[in-house]
Amino acid sequence: MTPENPSFHAHHSPIGALASFTCGAHGAKGGMGIALPRAYQGEISIGYMDAADTLHLLPLFEGSDSSESERYVEGAEGTRGKLSVIHDVSREYLWATDRILSQNVELEIATPFFPIPDPENATPTDLAFASCPVVHAAVTFKNDTDAPIRGIFALGIDQRWSPLSEQTGGALVGATSQDQIGFATQTPGASCFMDFDPISAMNRKHSTPEFLLGPTAGLEIEIAPGEERTLEITLGFYHQGPATYNRSTSYYYTRHFTSLSQVLEYGLENRFHYLEQASERDLELASAKLNVEQKFLIAHATRSYYGSSQWLWDGSKSVWVVNEGEYLMMNTFDLTVDMLFFEMRFNPWTVRNVLEQFTQDYSFYDQVFDPQDPDTLHPGGLSFCHDMGVMNHWSPAGRSSYEVGGLDRACFSHMTCEQLTNWVLCAGIYLAQTEDADFLRRHQQTFLECLRSLQNRDHYDPAKRDGIMSLESSRTEGGGEITTYDSLDHSLGQSRRNIYLGGKMWASYLILENLFTQTNREELATETRAAAELAANTLAAGFDPELGYIPAVLEGDNTSAIIPAIEALVYPYLIGLENALCEDGPYGSYITALRKHFHHVMDTGLCLYPDGGWKLSSSADNSWMSKINLCQYVARAVLGIDFGEDQYKADQAHARWEREGSKLSACSDQFRSGVAHGSLYYPRIVTNILWLSE
Repeated sequence: MTPENPSFHAHHSPIGALASFTCGAHGAKGGMGIALPRAYQGEISIGYMDAADTLHLLPLFEGSDSSESERYVEGAEGTRGKLSVIHDVSREYLWATDRILSQNVELEIATPFFPIPDPENATPTDLAFASCPVVHAAVTFKNDTDAPIRGIFALGIDQRWSPLSEQTGGALVGATSQDQIGFATQTPGASCFMDFDPISAMNRKHSTPEFLLGPTAGLEIEIAPGEERTLEITLGFYHQGPATYNRSTSYYYTRHFTSLSQVLEYGLENRFHYLEQASERDLELASAKLNVEQKFLIAHATRSYYGSSQWLWDGSKSVWVVNEGEYLMMNTFDLTVDMLFFEMRFNPWTVRNVLEQFTQDYSFYDQVFDPQDPDTLHPGGLSFCHDMGVMNHWSPAGRSSYEVGGLDRACFSHMTCEQLTNWVLCAGIYLAQTEDADFLRRHQQTFLECLRSLQNRDHYDPAKRDGIMSLESSRTEGGGEITTYDSLDHSLGQSRRNIYLGGKMWASYLILENLFTQTNREELATETRAAAELAANTLAAGFDPELGYIPAVLEGDNTSAIIPAIEALVYPYLIGLENALCEDGPYGSYITALRKHFHHVMDTGLCLYPDGGWKLSSSADNSWMSKINLCQYVARAVLGIDFGEDQYKADQAHARWEREGSKLSACSDQFRSGVAHGSLYYPRIVTNILWLSE
């Protein structure tokens, strides 16, 4: 895949290290970092010095006309040599390999990923390979001149560097900083340098290549006239000691590696096997029957997912965390339910792990109230927190970092009903695709409590239930709940009577009915089927023939049109409940209404941007890429809609949003008119993994 615009940042991250070598945007800062909310603000210098002492660099740095050396040496201005930026650059962007290409310099970065073995039954050898926090790079230099040139790879940081050769007895050439980040090579002829900046290093007047006062460290290699040489580099990350606060955990890789130098050595020793895995992923995506923009979006999202992933060890077991991009909230549940599809394809054990973390530590019981009578409380039930903490600080049990009381349908209010559906939906998909009998046995009571809680959020009086949420959680302290679309208007932000959340309640009832049937609890299955029928009938009856669609909120005079009305169809589809999705099936009127709804909001352009991109709500200029990708899948795979030429137009628009609207923030989720303005550096967009199953 060759993106039309090669200038955009991308994550390049190992599995589970919450680390990234972020680069790719031209004229921008980047580099290596751990637990960062954005690209590291350093300088990346990759290129060559020619015989005329001009340094030619790929445009992967912001640059400066000055050097820190000028603070120390009077008259140093303008004495460092000449710099030329290589502008004729293209890019090959595969699933696990990113190549930045020019005539004389080619940078390749491989971020292999593969199914992570279940820590409960995998061998130490397999777990070490999966957890080793390394990324692999190669820089190929082509000398088409008649004089030698010197190729370089260098990183400028805020801290300082230590020579790696002294730490490894000369076995590795490279540098580390604070034992947290570093790079190494065993390429013959390569040497390490440190200085104030790459031009100072290449034009140094002193005889000490590793000048420890400088914030730039790199590798240097000579290329003879007419020759081509490749500098093979492993980049490593390491965090020793506690990784989180309030609950002590360490990175899982520290069980297998005791230092950064050991990580780098292992990465180089196993480089071939890692590159084999990267090549396997590249071929898998390349052979998919998708257009180039869809392939780009999958590759971009996958890198961002792993950039936010964190594989921890609490002293007795693995703890899986995916951080919420720039916000660094831990295991945000409304992301978990969307990343579910990716994790079930590669790492199902992580789904089980997160669900049980929620059950054990981040569940609670509440009461509910009618918004017309907020002072009278009624039985509520079990639900789950929005997240588990923020920036490596675990929240107290039963609380999230995000949710606060006293707000009425505004950002930071509670998402109690939606998180309840999320646990059911994740657990249902997990069980359908793994047949984990032990998980089902251990959580039979949890499923029953989820049913009762869903029903009570509909109405405490069974005679007044219609299948969708009408009552608010006592945790809002008289306010109103919100959905994951927290920064939208009430078309998607309000939980109560919302057809998006109503669809997720319907899907939750279908999953619970299926599970109760499997466990021979027929009375509960019958009761749950009745709840699903109520929800479907209510949502279908909401169709307004004059509007041509179902209004987003079934109360008041709301007339917003939303695409995610169809989102919840994905869950019964993926567990094989095809009869529930037929227009002549038990929920036929609902499916028919959704089909009409979707055609109207798309055919009329109500939910489209001028560039062909999808607009999730007609009344809000705010769209989530993850949800767009998910709804595209539902429309095509479940509703069977063929978009013809409009499909590529939409995909190209969405890809441009990422490459141009989110150029400096890697993969982002939240866009306004094609420009990212929130949810930057984000993992959730891996909903698009579903496209590979179409």
